[in-house]
Amino acid sequence: MEQITYKEFRSFLDSDVDEAEYFGYSKENLISLKERLEGLRERFDICESRIESDREKIKRAYSDISDISYSDYRKTLTFDIGKSSYYLTKDKERNIYKINWYASSEPSILTSMKLIKYRNIGKKFSKEIGNIVENSVKYFNKENTIESVSSIFTLEDRYFSSKLNCNNCPFFFIDKKTLMPSKNTIISFDDELDNEKTLNVEDKQKLLTKIMVPRGFLN
Repeated sequence: MEQITYKEFRSFLDSDVDEAEYFGYSKENLISLKERLEGLRERFDICESRIESDREKIKRAYSDISDISYSDYRKTLTFDIGKSSYYLTKDKERNIYKINWYASSEPSILTSMKLIKYRNIGKKFSKEIGNIVENSVKYFNKENTIESVSSIFTLEDRYFSSKLNCNNCPFFFIDKKTLMPSKNTIISFDDELDNEKTLNVEDKQKLLTKIMVPRGFLN
């Protein structure tokens, strides 16, 4: 992973050339990160079209569940209630997803009381959960870490959002549906971001068009 100072990063961002031209790399088989993100969004939309009805069916049965998604990192299905997330892990013997009572930051007794109404969710919605997991796994069955041509930037693709890293540190998130960068910026430079070294959303949008990555499979 290559490193860059804020001064050089700003010079690159304010320039009229893309990453390959600025750092002297060949542009063969490269596309902008924005184009790659558009391809990932197409793949995301296909997956969503296959699982949306099953997700909504579960949410209708449990109206306090705000979202359901598969975590490739944990290999679990996550369902959100308010600001808390809970996990369903597969019971291989019974071939259903069961609540992981211990995967929570809350005290176990409090968690158990909250989750008792969901104890049969994996059994009641076995087919729906299986379809959500199956199609989500298909989405993640690809290269999920994409390195830019200069190795200064990497994209860690997640399901609902992607994380852009700079200098091997988190930089900002990008919404999968809108491709809009988050307003928050995480410091990625040795020289800290002060009032004169801030990045607004427009800067981030411009950066996505300048970073160059392998073409890969767009969908």
